[in-house]
Amino acid sequence: GSFTNLETGVVARINLFRGGRDLLTTRMAESNLRSAAAMAGETENQIVSMVIRLFFSVLKARDYMAIAEESVATVTEQLRVMGVRFKGGGVLRSDILSLEVRVAEAKKDLVLSRNLFSTTLNALTTLLSLEPMASLDLATDCECPVRLPKAYKDAVDKALGLRPEMATAVERVKKARLAIKAASATYLPVVDLAARYYLDSDDLDYAANRDNYTAAMTLQWDLFTGFTSGQEIIQARQELDRALAFQQKVRLNILKEVKNAFSDLEDATERFGVAKSSVAMAEETLVLVKKRYQGGSDSVTRYLESELARNRARINRSAAYYDQKIAQSEIARAMGILRQLWKQEK
Repeated sequence: GSFTNLETGVVARINLFRGGRDLLTTRMAESNLRSAAAMAGETENQIVSMVIRLFFSVLKARDYMAIAEESVATVTEQLRVMGVRFKGGGVLRSDILSLEVRVAEAKKDLVLSRNLFSTTLNALTTLLSLEPMASLDLATDCECPVRLPKAYKDAVDKALGLRPEMATAVERVKKARLAIKAASATYLPVVDLAARYYLDSDDLDYAANRDNYTAAMTLQWDLFTGFTSGQEIIQARQELDRALAFQQKVRLNILKEVKNAFSDLEDATERFGVAKSSVAMAEETLVLVKKRYQGGSDSVTRYLESELARNRARINRSAAYYDQKIAQSEIARAMGILRQLWKQEK
């Protein structure tokens, strides 16, 4: 025949041993979290570097525009003076034509410099999450609070310890080593403790003196997994090899960036020194040539060459000056300290 049986109770189970896989999984998750935080730091470092580079690029473009405006005013005034002298028969028609050509060139340079300033400013406002052509009150200059180490080795040591990219690479290696241990743990047994308490009745007539319970410790050990455990270990070891290769690649890239940043600063510093001397010489030469040209001793071609050389020297000086600032910030970025500078000030 048949019968009916009803059972009500509670079952509890706890794992006692799984070869350390739960602990290893937790550590791998923590490694992922640290790696994600390092990637966020890397992004922040890049953003700060881009803002600084664009800021000084805007100042550089603004200087170019001021130089071009002064050049237009200077040559236009000279054309006006020569026009008066031409009417009096004091200069040749060819001189007037040469000055008119130079005025046109100066105006063209002014248009180009204004366009460069506008596009660079737009790039900065976009990076700052502002509307295009938003009104910005930019400082005429600023000092990046970077304390550069005197020795290249000191900068490299600091970079390897602080660069977010290096921290990401280190965490990747740690995670790969943990993955090998986790894959090896599949060869170990699983031990569980289980307990069960229940009441049994065929008509819901439960009674406390007729309760039941069981308790047991179980051990499960896979003797054969179809070679999947071995393959997981092989894959984990291959990932470790890739992680170590990636870490070496990041290390070499950091060394290269630090070296390039120091070289750029040295180059910009030397160019700035040369440019300052060139500007002084060009200014003095232009004054002398202008006097001689107005006195009829020099040709208009000589005057225009001197005026153009003066402008180029001033542009080179401005470029080298701001390139120094950018190179200093690039050293800080390569060392991994750029994003921390303003946080320290706060």
